[in-house]
Amino acid sequence: MKKKIIYFKLIAIILIIQGSFTHAAIQNKILATVGGEIVSSFELKNKIRINLFLSNLELSQKNINNTKNQAMISLIDYKIKQEEVKKYKVAPNQQGLSKHINNISKKYNTDVQGLKKLFESNGLNFELFMSQIEAEFAWQQLIYNIYQNKISINEKEISEEQDIVIKNQKNFEEFNLAEIEILLENDVDNKKKFKEISDQINLIGFENTAIKHSSSSTAFDGGNLGWLSSRTLSNEILKIVKEMKIGEISIPIIRTNTAMYIKLLGKRSLKKENTDLEKLKQQIINNKKNELLNLFSRSHLSKIKNNTLIEIK
Repeated sequence: MKKKIIYFKLIAIILIIQGSFTHAAIQNKILATVGGEIVSSFELKNKIRINLFLSNLELSQKNINNTKNQAMISLIDYKIKQEEVKKYKVAPNQQGLSKHINNISKKYNTDVQGLKKLFESNGLNFELFMSQIEAEFAWQQLIYNIYQNKISINEKEISEEQDIVIKNQKNFEEFNLAEIEILLENDVDNKKKFKEISDQINLIGFENTAIKHSSSSTAFDGGNLGWLSSRTLSNEILKIVKEMKIGEISIPIIRTNTAMYIKLLGKRSLKKENTDLEKLKQQIINNKKNELLNLFSRSHLSKIKNNTLIEIK
């Protein structure tokens, strides 16, 4: 019978091997088994180095130690997702995957081949990096395939919501937002996690903290959510961002089993007569669908993880 691995126990075990990893060359060995997959020291080293590289952080022992736990958890999740998409023979959405890689490349003023060379020149394994991103995009496709029929969108309610906000707002605002989403465990661990995230934001910035710590799929893009209409935001989020100044970061917004930090990158006012009503309606629908899919994704991963034999060597 497969045993259930609890999050805090996993962290405790990871800390045992904390001192054995340095940025110096080490012998490649198996650090963990995840079902039928393994996590090697080479993979962990590469994951840490990539996280630091994308976060524009120095490859120091202090930064390695600060990054190691999250990198290990991320690799375990990756192995689980990889096995699941293989089982269902699901391929990633190539258009979305290409767009994402191109966006990363543009941040370094290059193309995909240039990004690959940049990785190689910094001693980073580009193929492992791509494999993890492909698994994440395939996972998103899998979640959509499994749960799309459970996403219930009431067209009448959407139309009524659209009509109400348009009627009550002569003009409306759009907000350029970024997010960091973290998983919650218990009150003690949550307080430590909130402090860790706040310290990381102050030290390396919001975008880099999102890359390192966010559990949302937007982590790959530094937490970027893009421009969102005030009419498509929940009342809770809208109330918070309307009070924020550009560049400001919210306190943790607590949900059922997650907490979210919001950063306001920009805002603008638009007149009602310039509103594309069909576009507005689609934004409302897409936001509701994405919220449900993220919920299904976290739940599905948690179920698989609870029934997967995970052993730290």
